Amino acid sequence: MKVSIVIPVYNVKGYLERCIASVLELKSETEVILVDDGSTDGSGELCDLWADKDSRIKGIHQKNGGLSAARNAGIQVSTGEYILFLDADDFLDPDETDRMLAYLQEKPQVLMGLYRNYYGEDENTEQEDSPAFFLMKGKVPIDEFLHTIPGDGMSCYMIACRFVVQRELIIKDHLFFCQGIYHEDEEWTSRLFCSIDSIYISHCFFYQYRRKRKGSITLGIGKKHILDCLFIMKKINMLLEDRDLSTEKQQYFENRMAQLFLNIVLNFYVLDRPERKQLYGELKKFRKNCVSNMSGKIGNIVKIFTRVAGIHTTAFLLMIIKKMRECRERSSYRVVNSSSK
Repeated sequence: MKVSIVIPVYNVKGYLERCIASVLELKSETEVILVDDGSTDGSGELCDLWADKDSRIKGIHQKNGGLSAARNAGIQVSTGEYILFLDADDFLDPDETDRMLAYLQEKPQVLMGLYRNYYGEDENTEQEDSPAFFLMKGKVPIDEFLHTIPGDGMSCYMIACRFVVQRELIIKDHLFFCQGIYHEDEEWTSRLFCSIDSIYISHCFFYQYRRKRKGSITLGIGKKHILDCLFIMKKINMLLEDRDLSTEKQQYFENRMAQLFLNIVLNFYVLDRPERKQLYGELKKFRKNCVSNMSGKIGNIVKIFTRVAGIHTTAFLLMIIKKMRECRERSSYRVVNSSSK
């Protein structure tokens, strides 16, 4: 089974060589598709150098369109039976990846693996803490899978890079990535889970997920993150309204909407007053269902406050608490630095 490994590349010259080298160590049949998404730091030229050195590598170039656009371009030119997505600042564990890809002989629609968090400066790693995945192994009905994993988003992260997906399925069900948004994996996996009957789970820690990289798009919360959370909530709500979903799928998606709702409320402070007012109006129609499905320590606290005081007041209180905490942290920083002089 040939696997097309799609690697979007944008200004990651310092990380790209390790990423590509880890893929070339694989014994499994692969092709590597490097999608230069308009890099300006020499990453694009590095893609061409690697493509010239190894026939398994194909390099393509496009104007900067973002992660989703680069992944979609890679899908279009792929020729493997399966597709695996790899971010260019991350890398693979070759032994674990080969062990996982061996399960493709079972011809699953989707194969799923685990990841290690990798902290580059100290070369420290830690396995993801997702105990629910270890309750399942091998071919698992998708309803059982969604019923077993927590839907609060605090563990069992649904990143696209952990899945190896049949190319035929992606093309047939148009499982391309929504362009121009943050949290694209959240939107994509929702549609993926609606398209499959089962998922094959391996316990291989194949993916090495680099955390806290300077310049990473996963760092920081801005206005667009919040607005895109609302956009994805609406998309998931459309799935609930337009499809005849099983009870397990429906509950999972309602839990995911609740987590997105919670993220918006927790980060209301990044919006100015007119934007908060407009967003509040849009959130009202989701409030009842999302609040009732909140879970976890923070979710339960916000649930209580929202039911008593409403969304707007709760978000305002959270904004004040956050600003007070930031003031305390700045004060502590000044005290520490003053005493060290």
